[in-house]
Amino acid sequence: MNKVTYKKLEPLQKLAVINARLRHGDMSKIAKKVGSNPTSVRNVIDGLREDAKILNAAYDMCSRRKKNFQVIKEMQVAYKKNQKKVNQKVTAK
Repeated sequence: MNKVTYKKLEPLQKLAVINARLRHGDMSKIAKKVGSNPTSVRNVIDGLREDAKILNAAYDMCSRRKKNFQVIKEMQVAYKKNQKKVNQKVTAK
């Protein structure tokens, strides 16, 4: 396993990063990676328990991703562009 160095972030700061970027199915992936169960992972991510191993695994998975609101915004922009193209084709006929 490669040694990963972290910025010295407080657990609360890591949770903020994780919760802004968490996707569907990530808790199961984190649980498999750490060797824990998804309920324990959920409790850590919800802030009910502290477990550095789970927190660091979740942070590794999510830290380089775009935030959820950015992904949604990009999808909305792409949808609007597609709708314009569809409307142009319909009006051209």
